[in-house]
Amino acid sequence: MKKIVIPILFTVVGVCFTTYSFLDTFIIVKNAKAVDIDHNSGFSFGTPSSSKPSTSSSSNNTSSSSNNSSSSYNFSSSSSNSSQSSVPVANRYYENLTTEQIAALFTPEKVFREREHYSDPDIYIDITTHRDDADTTTYYVADIRINSLGYFKTALAKDTYGMHIKERTSDICKRKKGILAINGDTYGEQEGGYVVRNGVSLRDTKNLNRMRGTTSKAEDLIIRGDGTFAVIDERDTSFEEVTAQNPWQVFSFGPALVKENEVSVNENEEVGVALSGNRNQRCAIGIISPNHYCFVVSDGRNSESSGISLFTLGTIMKNLHCETAYNLDGGGSATMYLDDGTGNANHLGHLVNTPGQLEGDKTIKQREVSDIVYIGKNQA
Repeated sequence: MKKIVIPILFTVVGVCFTTYSFLDTFIIVKNAKAVDIDHNSGFSFGTPSSSKPSTSSSSNNTSSSSNNSSSSYNFSSSSSNSSQSSVPVANRYYENLTTEQIAALFTPEKVFREREHYSDPDIYIDITTHRDDADTTTYYVADIRINSLGYFKTALAKDTYGMHIKERTSDICKRKKGILAINGDTYGEQEGGYVVRNGVSLRDTKNLNRMRGTTSKAEDLIIRGDGTFAVIDERDTSFEEVTAQNPWQVFSFGPALVKENEVSVNENEEVGVALSGNRNQRCAIGIISPNHYCFVVSDGRNSESSGISLFTLGTIMKNLHCETAYNLDGGGSATMYLDDGTGNANHLGHLVNTPGQLEGDKTIKQREVSDIVYIGKNQA
């Protein structure tokens, strides 16, 4: 009898332990606390010490062609007519518009076109649709200009910080009356990793167990209070060193795609567990110059779009003239959503991409995420 009972007991204990470990890692909500990151009035925004843009670029966008001619963003390099060009400033930021042309992008009244465009006196967003060089994947580029870094915001699922607390990107955006939103760095699926949101420090522990796939990097992105980006290696950077840079946002996913205007990933790098080799849905943010940013999201894992590699994504970001670009959570999490800032959009009405599809499945399925990055006005 013992020979039968003891193996059964060991089997039951093993199954229970495995089940608990799975639930503890992926399901059970832990360390949950409601936090207010929307009203950080004490944060000090600065002015970048070297923000004057360069007036030309030798880079040409050969990776894609636009399917939306409404964008005023010029993907090819050109010379600016700005009078600023006579001022010799060593700079890595790109600009192909004059000060007057930039000002004309902002509109006295709100202008909104579903999935394509938003503008008002403070925010300009234009979204274009592209195919990659191999014509295998559709991706979407949001060209963003803002008059204040305070409009470059983040939000937490259910306004709560903690592990495994999730909500759809569109639902968070609508609740915050945001305008443009993408998914964030899925901080809530990791026990560690620096987290700063809207200037509020939420986690100061390193993530020493981050799943990095074929990349050995542990790069975090700091968005400083002056609107500039900085990439740090979390393994050899203390949180005190991070806070010394006056961080407005800190993300811990990665890796960096572009650093100092050059692609910083190779063709074989991959993050986490790639379900489709190195071709997946992707989500990235980049800085072209302070207060001029871009969000890029690609489709993937379906019959119309197979997905793109980190290297292809990095090449796209470089060709968009990003000085720094950073990879956020991708796969089924990759979502871009455009609203008019009222929070009254119809169900799935303003999704830009087609998130969460698998081969043969035509259903649009948003994956719930821990947090979003969004452009929006202050909340009451």
